Amino acid sequence: MAEKKKVLVADDDQGINLLLVNTLLKKFDVHSSFSGKETLSKCQEHHFDLVLLDVNLGDIDGREVCKTLKNDSEGKPPLIIFISGDQDQENIIRCFENGADDFIGKPFSPVQVMTKVEALLKYDVMIDNLQSQSQELTSLVTTTMSQASSYGSSLQMVKQLNHANSESEIAQTVFNFLASQGLHAALYLKDNKHSTCFDQASSVCSPIVKEVFELTHNKQRIKNLGTRLMVSDQHCSILVLDPPKEDEEAYGIFIDIITVVIEAVEARFIGFLREQELRSLNKELSLVISQINKDVEQVRKDKQNLMDDIIMQIGLSFHKLDLTIDQEEYFTKLMEQTLLSHDENNNVLMTLQERLQTLVNEMKTLLT
Repeated sequence: MAEKKKVLVADDDQGINLLLVNTLLKKFDVHSSFSGKETLSKCQEHHFDLVLLDVNLGDIDGREVCKTLKNDSEGKPPLIIFISGDQDQENIIRCFENGADDFIGKPFSPVQVMTKVEALLKYDVMIDNLQSQSQELTSLVTTTMSQASSYGSSLQMVKQLNHANSESEIAQTVFNFLASQGLHAALYLKDNKHSTCFDQASSVCSPIVKEVFELTHNKQRIKNLGTRLMVSDQHCSILVLDPPKEDEEAYGIFIDIITVVIEAVEARFIGFLREQELRSLNKELSLVISQINKDVEQVRKDKQNLMDDIIMQIGLSFHKLDLTIDQEEYFTKLMEQTLLSHDENNNVLMTLQERLQTLVNEMKTLLT
């Protein structure tokens, strides 16, 4: 059974006070007072949901009592309905100026009083529910906006990571984002040849932090380490030094975001490693092409010199061999065909050089 609402009847007229108490007693927990001082005292001892207050209490003006209750009550002040034989407009306005919630003129009927009291209490409950719903909605909107802001920032961080061209730039991009979320962390990057550790506060990781990374890296996707949290992927790990507690509302958002961060770092670091490999391959290929160019040019010169020498020697020997004109023409054509064949071989080598150079240029374009 629901607890009855607590009502105080404050009227210095004992007859009216008793009438009001008896009227309300069936549905409410009713108390009574007969002066302004007693009314204020009882309101300090008890929390009343509603006070039926006479304007003329004898010792203190009821309107001053109302003003005190509305301003000085701990917690939610009581609802106040004034009861007065003075129904002058000025009196009614003064009552409302001092905090009245409703007004009943004398003489009144018990039914009128009960109806007013019930209606005002129901209205107050409705207002409380609406305020509670409003607060919940405000909290939900605030949380949603906070989440949207965090997710938006994480997407911006992913875009910035794509422009990071070194391990230190990757680390700084991550640290800037985490700092914007009120978090502090260390970052561990590892490939097949070496590992690197960065600290958000001091740039260089302490030996113990690096050892923790080496012992726990990629052992578990998310691992609690006391008050800290480690999140890992194949080539990277992030140690968050001050994550939210698991029972806090922010923890779920944090896990979503830190998961996005570690996946983005993993993708960018893999891309960075591949870029390094391509740069190394491009450099090596450029050196090979340069050497081929030199070697081809030298071979071409050597062959040309050899052919020139052979032609000269054969030409000088024609008169010694006592050849006929037909024989001389035959040997001349044979030497011309040999020279043509030599030029074709040179053309093949030149085409190969051009294709290799085109490949190098395309690789350079991909890396810029």
